[in-house]
Amino acid sequence: MPLLDEFPSTHRTLLEQALEQGDIAFARRHVMARAYGPLCLYARASSLRSIAPAEDLVGGFFASRFGRDDYLARWLATNPPLPLRRWLVNGLLLHAREYLAAERRARRAPTLAEPPLDIEPGPWRSLERAWRDGVLQASCDRVSELYAREGRTDAWRLFMRHIIDGVAYPALEAELAIPAASAPMITRTALRRLRAEINAILAEEFTDPAQRARELDAILFDDGDADA
Repeated sequence: MPLLDEFPSTHRTLLEQALEQGDIAFARRHVMARAYGPLCLYARASSLRSIAPAEDLVGGFFASRFGRDDYLARWLATNPPLPLRRWLVNGLLLHAREYLAAERRARRAPTLAEPPLDIEPGPWRSLERAWRDGVLQASCDRVSELYAREGRTDAWRLFMRHIIDGVAYPALEAELAIPAASAPMITRTALRRLRAEINAILAEEFTDPAQRARELDAILFDDGDADA
């Protein structure tokens, strides 16, 4: 897949492109790959855990909803726009109720309480952290690939070693043979590219630029209340 450039504000998202071109299978795979882990985390942390194992519940939800050709198109058409993760959790809660009703009809779970229709705050925060971690990792992978294609892997390594590991520029000069005087500019360039990739991924979920900016800050600065 080609990498996005550093100015993605006019980029048509992968999901929009796929649905417009009739490639529903790609859109499904794209969303399910990103959402499976966070949704399982939500199911394990919430009252849904009393209904069925998280993997079974999320797998059943995917089979039920993503088997419908219009499921993602309906999300894109929501007005006002709804973040994808919230659309999916709402769908998971509805699926859990359907699952429980079927179990009751089969007399396998007559005493289980109805799951709440409202999203539970604690599990939601866990899902948001996992979702944001996934976006950050995907963005880092894209930028790392970009530097590899340019033959500049040391520049990305400098960024990671300085920002993530906290290694000072003079020590990195000895390690990577990159002059300490040049290192701040290299770091700023890498951060700009990383922010652009994060923003491009977030554009698939948030159409409001202000909301997208808040989410980007939450990812980079670990602000757990960005969507409050």
